[in-house]
Parts: sequence; structure tokens; C-alpha cells
Amino acid sequence: QTRWVKTIVVHPNFDIVSYDSVSLVQLDVPLEYNAAVRPVCLPNSTEPLSSSSLCAVSGWEITEEDGRRARQLQQTQVPVLENEVYERNYYLNHPGGITARKLCAGFVSAGGQDS
Repeated sequence: QTRWVKTIVVHPNFDIVSYDSVSLVQLDVPLEYNAAVRPVCLPNSTEPLSSSSLCAVSGWEITEEDGRRARQLQQTQVPVLENEVYERNYYLNHPGGITARKLCAGFVSAGGQDS
């Protein structure tokens, strides 16, 4: 399914350095749900996520082979990581760091999926 973006609403607290907070994208025509297109599953806000719990992540990955972004939204399952593990392996030189509103998930090994 191909859709055009009708409106982008940027969160008033969005921070370009840390990528903290999110934006909403309204499409010109609603998506048609089917076996391949489904709404995102969000946990209950009070539900604790423990380290190593599996969660689904999605995004337009940048491939290591050619450094280009995928044209289709990608999805994978990854374990939740403790922030200290993620900071030690990924965020050593990142100025924004891991904020209180972020959740780290992925595989620590080089080249693994993450979010």
C-alpha cells in the first residue's frame, strides 16, 4: 500500500539531539489492515518490561552493505536491554544519551538488530 503524508505533528518537547519524544504522521488515506498491515501493539503504560523481555520494533533500517535506508518499513523481535548495557555498547559518543523516556532493545553483538 502506498500512502502520502497529509500532516506531520511534531511533539512540542521533541529534541533533535536526543530524539526524545515522538511525532505523529497522518496519512492521506487510511491503511487497509490485512495479514501484512496491522496496527502497532502497545503495552499497558503500567506494565513493567523486564530485561530480556521480547518486544517488536520497526523502522526504516540502514543496511551495512550499502548504507541506504530500506524502502519498506522493517520489523523484528528484540530483547529489552538494561540502559547501562546499551550505553556501554552504543552510546559512548552520543551527545543525547539515553533519557528517562527511552527503552533500549536489541542484540549487543555487532551487526544485530536494535532500536
